[in-house]
Amino acid sequence: MIVAIHQPNHLPYLGFFDKMLNSDIFVIHDDAQFTDSEYIHRNKIRIHGGWKWITVPVFKEKMPINEIKIKNQTDKNAAAWNKVHFREIHANYKKTPYYDTYSDELEKIYSKEYNLLIDLNMKIIEYLVEVFDIDVEIRYSSELKLESCSTEKLVEIVKAFGGDAYLAGAGGHNYMDESLFTDIKLVFQEYKHPSYKQRYPDFIPNMAAIDALFNLGGLPS
Repeated sequence: MIVAIHQPNHLPYLGFFDKMLNSDIFVIHDDAQFTDSEYIHRNKIRIHGGWKWITVPVFKEKMPINEIKIKNQTDKNAAAWNKVHFREIHANYKKTPYYDTYSDELEKIYSKEYNLLIDLNMKIIEYLVEVFDIDVEIRYSSELKLESCSTEKLVEIVKAFGGDAYLAGAGGHNYMDESLFTDIKLVFQEYKHPSYKQRYPDFIPNMAAIDALFNLGGLPS
């Protein structure tokens, strides 16, 4: 039983879903501490001449991801952040082959007001899992109420969900204590980002997965 663990990123990139495809249980690490330098409240979309960040305004506190609140209060003369976000998505993807097929549901997600970042992120993740037709069991680390941290916590999560193998990200070599995986097989993700035709010339990898969805209608083969 292969278990993968990942923070609930906003508009995750394709490698996030590759992890899902290669695991039996995918654990959302929702009680990890929020870090504003990561992809938890932001991600990249393709624009003419390059890419840009789509960033959800949040209260940046030192607390678990599942407690991070969205700043929904904006200047009364300014458009709400969620409307601005979808306007950016629409402007840059409206002429892609599959935009009309998939944009309505994404717009519905963005049109709602969410108090917690985790709720918005999971709505998007669940939608993409559905349209990408990924069959995986999704669980949450917060279910376990563990007090451990770092590599020890990862090991405990895998064991708690009945796993005998842990699928780690390629960067895991840089921060994990691999010696703790004594009775669990440690496997590292070997993900090579595919190239495909984007709306704009000069392919740029590692965009939010909606880039592939709108351009290809699904996951790259």
